[in-house]
Amino acid sequence: APGIMPSMFENLLVLDYNDPASLQILRDRADDLAAILVEPVRSRDPDLQPLEFLQDLRRLTEQSGTALIFDEVVTGFRVHPGGAQAYFNIQADMATYGKVVGGGLPIGIVAGKTEYMDALDGGFWQYGDNSIPEVGVTFFAGTFVRHPMALAAAEAILHKLKDGGAELQRSLADKVSKFATHLNQHFDRVKAPIKIAHFSSLFYVNYPHELPYANLLFYLMREKGVHVWDHRPCFFTLAHTDEEIEFIIRAFKDSVAELQSADFLPSGASRLVRKSDGDERLKIDRNQPPKPGARLGRDPEGKPAWYGPDPNSPGKYLKIEEVV
Repeated sequence: APGIMPSMFENLLVLDYNDPASLQILRDRADDLAAILVEPVRSRDPDLQPLEFLQDLRRLTEQSGTALIFDEVVTGFRVHPGGAQAYFNIQADMATYGKVVGGGLPIGIVAGKTEYMDALDGGFWQYGDNSIPEVGVTFFAGTFVRHPMALAAAEAILHKLKDGGAELQRSLADKVSKFATHLNQHFDRVKAPIKIAHFSSLFYVNYPHELPYANLLFYLMREKGVHVWDHRPCFFTLAHTDEEIEFIIRAFKDSVAELQSADFLPSGASRLVRKSDGDERLKIDRNQPPKPGARLGRDPEGKPAWYGPDPNSPGKYLKIEEVV
């Protein structure tokens, strides 16, 4: 990206996730590796939960003395009180946390074993007595590091999580699983190429990338009162009631139905469109402009439609009429 020096990546090696070839590369270069950083379950591919791959990574790093770092910004406290490490029964050497533990306030946490963390805080020592840092520390600072408001929020959240126990995460995971199963079965029935992938309280909306206007789904959802961001992971929280989840389900179904009725999503029905001369007819693919210069808009009923230049009024557009 602009402004990022190429030297930033000279000491980084990016490999494919859950790929045996990646493990072999790591074995071959084990003596050169300081650490392996991995997101146990990726927010945009939550169906992939590669236990065996993570176990192999743990064995590999233990044998080579390489630090294994789990990025738990998304999975931490969300999938289990002990995060993905407890869920998969794999202890990393270091882990990063954020989001949930901040209780709505911005926060980032780095945790880990003594041999790695002492370089940040000097080991075991405290103010008010004669103790001093046990080891030398590296430079570590930030404008809002240890902000008292964020720390107070984190403390309250940790108490809430501790009081709720693992049942808190299980109940949310059950809600998301039922939600995703219900919608996926509906999408199968109406032949919509959409799938809700999920893990714990996280879900992600998948659809074929060759349907460039399928992302209108998110605009229609927002129009119906459901705030959802395109191509971003979604989460249910303790604040979501059963009634609100039903509202979200209805918004999904209605939005998909609108896209199918306008042929922006496949539905099994074929449509024809008249060319400008009014004689020829051709099949219309709503994911592509039906004629040069056509633009996407809404008809008087608020439904998505294609509009073409008006030959009699430069700068204005007419709806391209369909014939079934």
